[in-house]
Amino acid sequence: MPISHHPDKLFAELSGKELSQIARASADISFVLDDLGSIQSIYSDNKNLSKQISEDLIGKKWSEVVEPDSKKKVQSLLDDASPDTITKFRQINMIGNERNVALPMMCASIKTSSNQKIIVIGRDITEVSRLQQNLVSAQKEISQNYLQISQIEERFRSIFEIGTESIVIVKADDAYPIIEMNRNAIKQLLLAKNNCIGNSLLSLFPAGELSKAANFLEGVQETDEPSILKTVLSNGEATQISATSFINSGIPYLLLNLKPLDLAKASSLLDADSLTVKAIENNAYGFVVCTPEGLILKTNKAFNKLSATRGEQELIGTNIRNYLGPERTDFDQMMQSLQGKASSQSCVSSITNATSSIKLVDISAVSVAQPRACIGMIFRQVDSRQNKGARIDKKLVRSSQELSMLVGKVPLKDILAETTDLIEQLCIKAALDLTQDNRVSASEILGLSRQSLYIKLRKYGLVDLNKDID
Repeated sequence: MPISHHPDKLFAELSGKELSQIARASADISFVLDDLGSIQSIYSDNKNLSKQISEDLIGKKWSEVVEPDSKKKVQSLLDDASPDTITKFRQINMIGNERNVALPMMCASIKTSSNQKIIVIGRDITEVSRLQQNLVSAQKEISQNYLQISQIEERFRSIFEIGTESIVIVKADDAYPIIEMNRNAIKQLLLAKNNCIGNSLLSLFPAGELSKAANFLEGVQETDEPSILKTVLSNGEATQISATSFINSGIPYLLLNLKPLDLAKASSLLDADSLTVKAIENNAYGFVVCTPEGLILKTNKAFNKLSATRGEQELIGTNIRNYLGPERTDFDQMMQSLQGKASSQSCVSSITNATSSIKLVDISAVSVAQPRACIGMIFRQVDSRQNKGARIDKKLVRSSQELSMLVGKVPLKDILAETTDLIEQLCIKAALDLTQDNRVSASEILGLSRQSLYIKLRKYGLVDLNKDID
């Protein structure tokens, strides 16, 4: 059925009394205003609303009896009033009898053509406003509760991380995937966190212990009491595992506490969080503790920044060589000399990261035998040009001494040829260091063609002969 947008025909045959009843039914309150906006009369059938409105409004301007935030809206309703159409409804907050309590209304206005009066009709939205306030209060309370929960979660996570025990949380299903683990567990297992999360806990056990470990984990779910298992992990470490079950959001989990049966090993794990190490963590130089084979045990913030990694947990269990530049000969020689004896060594190498940037570093290393064999390293970032110049000077001095011993034994032309080769080799190395092994840029610096540079690289053994050069 089509809807008429011109109700004149509908109301044309109605009497004045009937029109009055329709007006009363469509509004909770009505105001009659003059051209200046002064209230001349008020009518309301809503008894609750009538009690809350002041009785001395007659003669006052409507804009004077509303809250400050509604004055502009009142003026708009007065300016827009027209005999042709009713204005759009606006929320007006009137001043009520009770102190600090506003009366919210949705008001519209129309100007009569007979006497040029302005009639304002209002609908009481107190209940709607109260619901809105309750909603805002509920949202505020939810936000506060969420903040409190976040703070509690952060405190528990801090306790989880800084505690002296090795904690692992797994999901209690057939695969027993690892959900979370703290830093002590990472150090004990010597595995990077990223390589563990989501993987099965059973992958940490050797084949001979799998059946016993699976039966143990299944039995933990059937009892409320903590269970204990003495076993051996894949890394050969004798370990005692204490386990208990809990449920979160309807999903069962297992909380495992791993304790090395080797007391010396347990003590070394605690030492990693000693005050001395905590002081080193805030050192400006990169610091790394690794096994004699190069597996990282601990790093500080400066090394995390050098290697452009997100944190220590991403590094633990990985090999330090993964973060070094392509030239590792000096580093490997240093590591070899530290094997099996307590001594200190140093070398110059470079750190490469995920962004492919290379940073030149001076590495000082010392080996420790007790209570556990490990190697501590300090990485000091140095200026490429300055450091390379120092190394070139050192090699030149050493080579000059060697060449002076050849005088009288070798013809001068041979000595000059060898010296020329030495200088050429050092210049090529310096150019490669300055350009971070960019051979195109190095050839431009040296004034050589790319093909000539490649020939000299092969001549002086500065390139891997097994690697093709385009």
